[in-house]
Amino acid sequence: MYQNFLILTQELHFGRAAELASITQPALSQQIARLEENLGAKLFIRDQRQLALTPAGIVFRDGIAKIISNLDQLAQRTAAAGGEENMAIAIGITEYASLPVLAGAMSQLQHAYPSARLQRQEILNQQQSTALMRAQIDVGVGVVLRGADTGLPHCAEVSSRLVAASPWALLLPETHRWAGMQQLPLSSLAEENIIVFAREVNPPVYDGLVEACRVAGVTPNFVFAATQSLFGIQLAKDGMGLMLGTSFVLGAPPAGMRAVRLEGLPPLAMMLNWRSDECRPVVKVFLELLLASASRYDDPQATM
Repeated sequence: MYQNFLILTQELHFGRAAELASITQPALSQQIARLEENLGAKLFIRDQRQLALTPAGIVFRDGIAKIISNLDQLAQRTAAAGGEENMAIAIGITEYASLPVLAGAMSQLQHAYPSARLQRQEILNQQQSTALMRAQIDVGVGVVLRGADTGLPHCAEVSSRLVAASPWALLLPETHRWAGMQQLPLSSLAEENIIVFAREVNPPVYDGLVEACRVAGVTPNFVFAATQSLFGIQLAKDGMGLMLGTSFVLGAPPAGMRAVRLEGLPPLAMMLNWRSDECRPVVKVFLELLLASASRYDDPQATM
């Protein structure tokens, strides 16, 4: 019940919260009603347009999150004292992007902790705060448009840091008329067939790009939406169109291809999210490796 309450405090929407909690919306409503009855205080303000926390709800949210976190830490310390420290790290990530700093930190962790086991969960940045508070993941690596709302609550329980960013580019053949350009205007997306990532890969980023184009008066000519980055790159190589991406996706251009920077879109940013009071040594070392690797990331906003 308490974890479902925390999910609702983040989503502030009974339908979305019930889906994340894997229960029905009426069941979640009943849980919250019983909780309010037991506490003798209203936790949410409800109207037809929005759901908001009451002052009592804010106090209870912060207190319950801290209690759950303390229980998780106690379980970890108990296991470590018994010589059975959990060496698994669950990482929340969207794998479409080949994120910098991540692979190197994972390899370094394996050398430092040979028994460490990294487990992945496909999860968007906006969902990672709930997953962290529910102990479904230990580290979240999210991808968002820089300057956009990350969807994470501003609370003491979850820490976040921007660790890398990359501008957008079009992958095109070296024989293309734009191959000699240093950068292209956003209007280029309406002049050629464009291969883009599928909306299902990362809906907030996709919608943000479409909105940025709309504001600029540009209607992109998207001819294919790829769920796998390598397939999109292959389609661009085969001449179906130009591929829209960043260095997180395009990497080093294949032979005969070139990535030309596209102006007018907010950079794609990589966010690192974790529990602020994380106590497991293996997780803390992994975070240190990620942050150290990020500090060496060379001028990510200026180059592809």
